[in-house]
Amino acid sequence: MQGPAKIVRTSEIPNYKVLGPLFEWAEGNAYLTVDRVQYGKKQGAIFSYCNPPVHQIGNSALAAFLQGFDTLDPLEEDLWFIIFHSACDPVHAGGDLKESLERLQQSNAERDRLQAAGADAERIRALFDWGDARIDKGFALYSKFREWGDKMRTVATCGGGTRFGGSAEVVLMSDEIVADSRAAMCFSESQIGLIPGWGGVGRAITKAGVDNARAMAATARIVKAPDLEVIGIFNEVLLTGAPLPKKNRTGDPEADKLRYLKALQRNDDEMGKALLIAALDKGTDSAGATLMEPFRRKTLIAQNEVDAEIARRSNPLTYEGLWGKPLKETAEAMAELGKPLAPQSIEKLEALLADVGKQTWTGETEQAFIRAEGRADGELYRDPRLLVGILATLQQHVADFREVAEP
Repeated sequence: MQGPAKIVRTSEIPNYKVLGPLFEWAEGNAYLTVDRVQYGKKQGAIFSYCNPPVHQIGNSALAAFLQGFDTLDPLEEDLWFIIFHSACDPVHAGGDLKESLERLQQSNAERDRLQAAGADAERIRALFDWGDARIDKGFALYSKFREWGDKMRTVATCGGGTRFGGSAEVVLMSDEIVADSRAAMCFSESQIGLIPGWGGVGRAITKAGVDNARAMAATARIVKAPDLEVIGIFNEVLLTGAPLPKKNRTGDPEADKLRYLKALQRNDDEMGKALLIAALDKGTDSAGATLMEPFRRKTLIAQNEVDAEIARRSNPLTYEGLWGKPLKETAEAMAELGKPLAPQSIEKLEALLADVGKQTWTGETEQAFIRAEGRADGELYRDPRLLVGILATLQQHVADFREVAEP
C-alpha cells in the first residue's frame, strides 16, 4: 500500500510491530486504515489517512473515521495511545469544496423555487440540513478524539506543506502534534464564507490562546511551523532541509507524473517515518501531554493589527475594480490588500469570540464553544454569499461579496 500506511505497516522501525489491521476503508484513491501496533512494551492504534492529490476530507471519509474509532471500543484497556498519521504531501485542502458546491447549487435553486411559491421559512431552512449533517459528523469526530484523549495519549503527525480548513482541524483534535519544519496551517474558511466548523477555533484557543486563535481564523493567513510551535499549536517540530516535491514539466506528462509520485512516496518514506517515530515516542511517554503555559506563548499578530486588517479585507468596496478578475492577474494587488474576507464569516466569528476572554477556559468550555462554532457555521451555509466564495476559491478569482444581498 502506497502513501502513509506504507510506513505504518513497515518493519523498519526498531522496537515496533504491527499486530494487525482493525479497520480499512477505501473510496477511489482515498483510504483510511486503523492498525493495532506495539512500540516497546506498549500497544496503541494508528489511523492512516490518504486522499491524493490534495487530501480533501469528504462526508464518506468523516463517516469512515467514526467507524474506525468504533473498532477501538473493546480494546480500551490494552491501548496506551492513538496516532493520526497522514501523508507528507505539499497540500492538504480540507473539506471537499466541489462536493459542497454541487449540494449548494441544488439547494439554492430549490430555495428560489420555494420562495417564489411562498413556502414557509422552516421548509426553506431544511434545504441546507446537509450542511448541518456534515458539521455534526465533524463534531462527532472531535468528540471521539477528546473522549479517547481523556483515557490515553492522542498524537497527530503534520508533515509536508499547508493544511487548509478541515485538514488542519482534524490534526488539532489530537492532544499533541508532531510536525516537520515545512508544515503550515491555514483557517481559510473566512475567505470562502464559512468559519471552522469542526472545532478548529476552539482547539486553537485551548492550545494557543484566544488572541492567536482569532488572528488565525479572522485573517486566514498561512501560519508556518516555526510560528505554530512558539504559540503552542505544534508540540514538536522536526527540522528538515529537504524541499517539498514539485512536479517538473519536461514535455512528457506521463513521465513527469510518475517521477512526481515517486518523489512523494520517497518523502513519505523518509519524513513520514521520522514523524511516526516521534509520535510513537510521545504516545508512549509516561509524562503525559501538556499545554504551553500562556506566558510562554508568542503573539502572532497584535490585536489592533488584526482589527485593521479585517476591517479592510471584509469591506467588499476595498476590492472595487478587482471583482471577478483572476488571482494571477491581480497578484500584486492581492499581495498588498490580502484576499477578500467574507463579511458574514467575520461577523459570526467575532460574535463567537466576544466573551471568551471573560471565561475560565476548560474542557467543558471548549466543547460548548465548539458546539456554538458548528451552529454558527451551519447558519453560514444558508447565506447566499457562500456560493460566491466557493466559486471564487475553485475558479481562483477575486470574490465579490456584494453580489448577493443578505437573505
